[in-house]
Amino acid sequence: MILLELRLHNFGIYRGVHNFDLTPTTDKGRCRPIVLFGGMNGGGKTTLLDAVQLLFFGKRASCSKRGSAPYEDFLRSCINHGVSPKDGASVGLSFNYASEGKEHIYDIDRSWSVSNAGAVREKTTVLKDGQTDQWMADNWAHLVDDLVPFGVAQLCFFDAEKVRFLAEQENCSGALGDAIKALLGLDLPERLIADTVVLESRIARRIQKSEDLAKVEELESSWRTAKADVDQLRQEKASLIPELERAEQESERAEAEFARVGGRHWENRSKLSQEKAEIGRNVSILDDQMVAAAGGILPLVMCTSLIDATLQQAREEKLHGESASITRLLEHRDSEVLQLLKANAASDGLHTSVADFLRADRIARAPTISTQIWLELPDVSFRRSEELLQHALPQQRQDALQAVIASENLRKDLDRIERSLAAAPKEDALKAITTQVRDSGSNVNSLRQKIRSLVEALRPAEQKAEELAAEIGRLRHKCIDEQLTVDSNARICALAQRTQSVMQEFLNRATARKIDRLSEKITECFRYLLHKQRLISRVSIDPVTFRISLFGESGEILPKEHLSEGEKQIFAVSVLWGLSQSSARPLPAIIDTPMGRLDSAHRGQLVSRYFPYASHQVIILSTDTEIERSYFEQLEPFVARAYHLQYDDHAKRTVVAEGYFW
Repeated sequence: MILLELRLHNFGIYRGVHNFDLTPTTDKGRCRPIVLFGGMNGGGKTTLLDAVQLLFFGKRASCSKRGSAPYEDFLRSCINHGVSPKDGASVGLSFNYASEGKEHIYDIDRSWSVSNAGAVREKTTVLKDGQTDQWMADNWAHLVDDLVPFGVAQLCFFDAEKVRFLAEQENCSGALGDAIKALLGLDLPERLIADTVVLESRIARRIQKSEDLAKVEELESSWRTAKADVDQLRQEKASLIPELERAEQESERAEAEFARVGGRHWENRSKLSQEKAEIGRNVSILDDQMVAAAGGILPLVMCTSLIDATLQQAREEKLHGESASITRLLEHRDSEVLQLLKANAASDGLHTSVADFLRADRIARAPTISTQIWLELPDVSFRRSEELLQHALPQQRQDALQAVIASENLRKDLDRIERSLAAAPKEDALKAITTQVRDSGSNVNSLRQKIRSLVEALRPAEQKAEELAAEIGRLRHKCIDEQLTVDSNARICALAQRTQSVMQEFLNRATARKIDRLSEKITECFRYLLHKQRLISRVSIDPVTFRISLFGESGEILPKEHLSEGEKQIFAVSVLWGLSQSSARPLPAIIDTPMGRLDSAHRGQLVSRYFPYASHQVIILSTDTEIERSYFEQLEPFVARAYHLQYDDHAKRTVVAEGYFW
């Protein structure tokens, strides 16, 4: 198989039409099998892998972003958010496939859109050699396993980080065994054995009845009843799933309507009422504080200029009084000085000169401004007024201002709460929608409980049916052995039994031979890619359980948990490469996140030894830190074409350009 072209239309972050040529090329005799996609995280690399999985397997596809979502919801989410859901999206793939010695070209397209009623409508179209094949389109879900078996696809189209489960989980042998059988062609003998068992069952009904045959018929009747019970339980469960989805949608609509009509306000009304009462109490406390302040010295804040003028008058009066006292003291002193001069018989000239000097000194010391004395404020009152003006009144003013601001904020909150309470609908208006929300939620819970009960009842019913089928098979073989005759039915049954025996022996021998060869291939690949050449001596696969074991140089079993994260990834890649080399089904390899957890040594091994030879067609989805510049230069001789996926954050879409990052 060779993938020729991948087509995307409004798929995920790929808005519009995008066509990718995936065909390998040759250059001067050298095969170029690699198609390289480069993009940063979130650029749309894994979306390409999801598109291929979705194209082949539809509902069964193991897409990265689906999780446990229903298929319709997943398809709806895959429509680009920048277009109308009615426009829908589509993915298409062209590939060639050889069967019965002839090569055919297939074109498969899946398209889907959302109707006005919200339902997702999907359409599958298949062309074979350019001609529409409606039968293939209708039966594609069954035919695809002949082209690309589902278990095989998981090992050929893979996320390199996720395939490490081959090295980490012990319970992966079942899925791995199915894939190995399909890849190595071991599933055909198993089908033939199963077909001969069906043939035996038909012939056993035509053989003469015996006690064992009667018991077989009795058991078959019980088995049919048990199978009917199982089918009934499965049908009931299947019928409840869409009913549950509708109930969940109805519950979501009821919740949305409840919110739209103010249900959330109504639910919060008790809390809002308590908050209103608390704010009211705080407002009353602030009002009482402001009234108490108004009954004290706070009103004097309005008279600060008058108090300041009063203090100034008091200062001037005090200064005037002090000056008058000094003047009186100086006059008394001067009088005594003049009397002393006179008593000592000073000359008249000296007496006159001293008298003039003292008079001039008194005049110089006299206050220059005349102050009218009318206040006569006591010193205690002056100091109290000064303290009031400089400290008490400014503090009172600041406290009052803060109280006013706090009161205004509380009143705003009170107004907001009163508006919210006024906006909340009355309980009577919400009664119907509240009942609908309660009933729809109860319906969802009831349906979920019913489904859980059916699942619990289904397990023992399935086990009973399986046990009856096993007992029927045992008795049927006994009946055939006892009652076979030489007629044609006997010969057919004998041949059928011989066929089963021969095919089982062939299957055992072929499995052992091919598993041995596969073990050798995986060992070669692992040692070829591994940086530690002496870590293991061989890889062994059990032909019955398909469990993989590693052996060290001394022959001891090497637990896989002893491998490093990078070695686990290299081991998983080696298993896939060995399967590819041993397979009778040559399939392309699509590798996402090729070197996420690897160190530089192992990355170099993959680039030089694995990617160019992984398959006849290799599609690599990488970031610039995985296949960086030096690795790209090594791979370039093997690269047929490269694409750069760049996410445009403004347009919310991925833009595709030819060529790698640089």
